Amino acid sequence: MGLFQKVFEKGKLESVGIDVGTSSIKAVHLDLRSRTPVLKNFTIARLKKGSIQTSNQIIAGKQISKILKFALKKSNIDCRDASFSVPNFSSFISFINIPRANPEQIPELIKREAVKFIPVPLGEVTLGWELLKARSGDKKSFEINDSGQMKILLMAIANDTIQKYETIAKDSKLNLGSIEPENFSLIRCLVGPQEMNNAVAILDIGSRICNILVAVSGSLRATRNVDVGGGDITNAIARGLGVDIVRSEALKKEGGLSDPRLTELISPVVGRIVDELKRVIKAYNQKNSSTPVQKVLTVGGTSKLKGFEEFLKKETGLMVVDGDPWSQISFSRDQESIIRSFQYELAVAIGIAMNRGG
Repeated sequence: MGLFQKVFEKGKLESVGIDVGTSSIKAVHLDLRSRTPVLKNFTIARLKKGSIQTSNQIIAGKQISKILKFALKKSNIDCRDASFSVPNFSSFISFINIPRANPEQIPELIKREAVKFIPVPLGEVTLGWELLKARSGDKKSFEINDSGQMKILLMAIANDTIQKYETIAKDSKLNLGSIEPENFSLIRCLVGPQEMNNAVAILDIGSRICNILVAVSGSLRATRNVDVGGGDITNAIARGLGVDIVRSEALKKEGGLSDPRLTELISPVVGRIVDELKRVIKAYNQKNSSTPVQKVLTVGGTSKLKGFEEFLKKETGLMVVDGDPWSQISFSRDQESIIRSFQYELAVAIGIAMNRGG
């Protein structure tokens, strides 16, 4: 991912992907020596919500390093080459156009245009970018807009955020390989070779935030975060039925949209999520009529709400598929029952661990 990536020593054989969340730290260790990455181990360290990271910043870097070192040691993860995902709220992502230019001219043209889109001085961020490739399959063919300009995916992460992750890696005795927004990690693990020539939407419903993406040929083409998630559904049930959160969560899992008693309570929340998804897809399709979104990949525990898949199919008119972050990973049969129970939590960590560099 442009300047966010530091290349490991030549011949990267293994990698640990690390996802630091507001209530847990997840790490996935992959062997990258074969074409298909092989799972070696993973770990999840549960924490008190908000104890190490709030909704917009890391607040306890030293504590993260201490917990991470302990978790890796306890799980016998001895690989030192690690990469970190950055929450979407800690990064800036935009799509810009620049005139056609020689490779050596592109960085300066991007910086000139970035000033219009990055809401802080460029000296306070590290920029990364990707020239969006055409669907032709030709790696040297780039997408050109109607005005003859090149389309660029622009990314930026605040320098102080990068420094925090560098310190966490150093204090954890890890070699920092790359830092990237979690959107890219999700795309890497969810969009397999069979989807590379299609436009797919990804709907990631977390407990507090819903993340909506569109990917084409493995590249991000649209993104939107919405402040609504599974927690809002739980709260709606609790308020409507006058029960506590524990009971509300149980009812949500048991009935979902298939329970008429709950449907009326949670439909406004579910409807908002689906409306935002449809809005993102419509905006993308209007600008890319030749490559419309054909499928929705869902991920996150709330996406498994009873009746939700059928509701989503009806509302979008699209194929809806359960996103599988393990689909491109090799693992032993005796590991399957365990990893399936954690697959949505580990999606981002899997994706960043899959980053081979380059």
